Amino acid sequence: MRKLVQIWWVVGLIGYSVSPAWSQSGVCNEVLTGRIVGQDTGAPLVGATLYVRELSTGTVTDSSGNFRLSNLCSGKYTLVYQFVGYKTLTTSVSVGASGSATVGAVSLVPDNQTLQEVVVTEHRSEAQQLLQVQSSISGNALDQTRGQSLGESLKAITGLYSIQTGPSISKPVIHGLYSNRIIILNNGIRQEDQQWGTEHAPQVDQFLASRLTVIKGAASIRYGSDAIGGVILVEPKAMPTQPGVGGELNLVGATNGRLGVASGMLEGAFGKKLTGLSWRLQGTLKESGYVKTPHYYLENTSYREKNFSGDIHYDHHNWGAEVFYSRFDTKIGLFTGAQVGSLADLYAAIGRSEPLVKPGFSYNLGRPYQAVEHELFKARAYLRAGRAGTFTATFARQQNTRREYDYVSFSGILTPELYLKLVTHTLDLVWERRPTKTANGGQWSGSAGFNGITQGNVRQYLFLIPNFRNYGAGLFAIERYATNRWTLEGGLRYDYRWLRAYFLNDVTKQVYYTTHNWQNINGSLGAAYQLRPDLTLTANVSTAWRAPNVADLYSNGLHQSAVAYERGNPNLQPEQAYNSNLVLAYAGHRFSGEIGLYNNLIDNYIYLKPDSVPLVRQRGAFPAYTYTQVRATFRGLDATLTYKFTDQLALTSKNSLLWAYNQTDRAYLVFIPPNRSDNRLQYDWERWGKLTNAYIALNGLYVARQNRAPAVTQQEENGQIIFTGDFAPPPPAYWLLGAEVGFTTPLGKQSMSVILSGTNLANVTYRDYLNRFRYFADEPGRSIMLKLKLPLSFPKRP
Repeated sequence: MRKLVQIWWVVGLIGYSVSPAWSQSGVCNEVLTGRIVGQDTGAPLVGATLYVRELSTGTVTDSSGNFRLSNLCSGKYTLVYQFVGYKTLTTSVSVGASGSATVGAVSLVPDNQTLQEVVVTEHRSEAQQLLQVQSSISGNALDQTRGQSLGESLKAITGLYSIQTGPSISKPVIHGLYSNRIIILNNGIRQEDQQWGTEHAPQVDQFLASRLTVIKGAASIRYGSDAIGGVILVEPKAMPTQPGVGGELNLVGATNGRLGVASGMLEGAFGKKLTGLSWRLQGTLKESGYVKTPHYYLENTSYREKNFSGDIHYDHHNWGAEVFYSRFDTKIGLFTGAQVGSLADLYAAIGRSEPLVKPGFSYNLGRPYQAVEHELFKARAYLRAGRAGTFTATFARQQNTRREYDYVSFSGILTPELYLKLVTHTLDLVWERRPTKTANGGQWSGSAGFNGITQGNVRQYLFLIPNFRNYGAGLFAIERYATNRWTLEGGLRYDYRWLRAYFLNDVTKQVYYTTHNWQNINGSLGAAYQLRPDLTLTANVSTAWRAPNVADLYSNGLHQSAVAYERGNPNLQPEQAYNSNLVLAYAGHRFSGEIGLYNNLIDNYIYLKPDSVPLVRQRGAFPAYTYTQVRATFRGLDATLTYKFTDQLALTSKNSLLWAYNQTDRAYLVFIPPNRSDNRLQYDWERWGKLTNAYIALNGLYVARQNRAPAVTQQEENGQIIFTGDFAPPPPAYWLLGAEVGFTTPLGKQSMSVILSGTNLANVTYRDYLNRFRYFADEPGRSIMLKLKLPLSFPKRP
């Protein structure tokens, strides 16, 4: 990789040095203006480049996607528009002696062939953020992940991992951080769904999204406290504006688990007297049976999912409103081989290469399992007030109901062992001021707002966490200045959090409570500089914080779906993060790439530390964990490099290196992602007979052994085994082979997209360090997946 980076720099320097000096005679006070937007979203592309070939110079778009070139001579110019993740566009323009010229709005087409999804952009006006590098998946790259969970889909982005509990529960990890350190914005709403558990997967239907965007690093200024690790935006496509009815149908099938998925969407817009009114309905059904490793099935790993959503939107000149509702309903079976009855059974299960019970395939789903329902209601209104800017108010109510059923019912009845219902209300008020120009051609823009949240949790049956009430409020302000090659941003935020937990005195049977309140101020500074039209340097420094949640403070019980006994610590203090990153992005014709360095120092970092001795309860023996607090550092490198051998053949390499360290104890941390390299060789055909957008790809994923983990030792004392560091050492490195074929084919008057892919084609036996069930079983073996996407359109009524 070092040689590749050197070649990159040499090519760039040579290109810069040999760029011809070219000018035309005549008047040289012409001004060229325009705007660059993405064809897929219509949103402005911030940081896109305009290069004038004859002058060997160019500029970069500002925060509204606008560009401006001054002091041009009269004549004809060749303009090259570039933006990472989009196809390069070359056009020509004639500049006269009138003093100015404009090219209007220039639309760039997403480059789904090279899958360059890392961009520097302000994707949506209602979700502005500080100047930070984002990674996005959209178009064909997103279609390739259909049928997977949100956590698995995001692993296609460099620097993204997932922590798992078996094959069916996957949780996103950004630069080694997960759970409440990552905010998920589901259609603009902060998702609140008991996300503190490592085995609590996000209750988000991936088919809702037309783009998945990840902001890496601390991003709490705009999105609220807790965003120490980053933010994930699940963004649906814009509502339809043209009268008529359309939609799409997605079908997915896989051999491993005999997975079947069907997802449909219908949408439309009204005309005449109801101009501006649009609607959308969407639903998904998913079912999978026992997942198979290379040598055996994993008993009770079936899962089922039923999702529904509806959206009504009205836009009338300077104001608009939206109402959205979604319901996510899933039932997930948990691997029975992780359930043990004694310490001896636990030690034997950890040391065993294969589980004792190896059943045949089945769709059966029994105990143990978890059933989760998540409802979200959103109401949004906005007003475009001319020079006063844009005002947006968003209210949301969420209800998350979690039921966890143990392997054997203690009571002998059908009630769950754990029941948690979390009700959340949020209110967001945002003002975006109208951009203002300066005398030197620069532009100021900014936003300010308020975020409020209230939560209440009710539990039943066994104790894991107490009932609680939670209140939070935040005020923020962000300002941005863009001129020529520079874009600068700064932000400031104040947060207040209040938590009250309720307990029952076992002796007096009286309810008592404990109360916490915290407040904090954080800030961020960012800058992007266009070194050349094809080379951008972005830097950001920011702070963020996270108040301890009720699980950190007061957990005390068996977390059945994690097969672990967890203990909280009521003396925990808020986490405080100091984050910095530096990213260099290059977009050439043959070679393009992005290399990013990051460092995240977290004071009072909270994590679940494995205890030395497993805990024995009436139910059985379980690994025990205690919430602990240390000073920790997370630093690493993300590199995405693409080289086009020809216009059809391209190699993309995504590499993630991460170092995490416990400075307090001078030791390594547990459950930190190992280094990985994901490489893809792809050949494209624009047209092959009746087929269009055809491609074939070969994938190779290498995941190293996590050598930077606590040393695992065990010794016997009085007949009991004492562990240190963890309950098993990290598994060996592994390499997985995959392949994929895709194309679009005519189907009557429609066109159907077809993707056939295979994972772990060599059927390699391996275990992943981030899987909580790695102590007991291997990862899934070979799987072949077929994805069909059929656009739907209906003729208009006469």
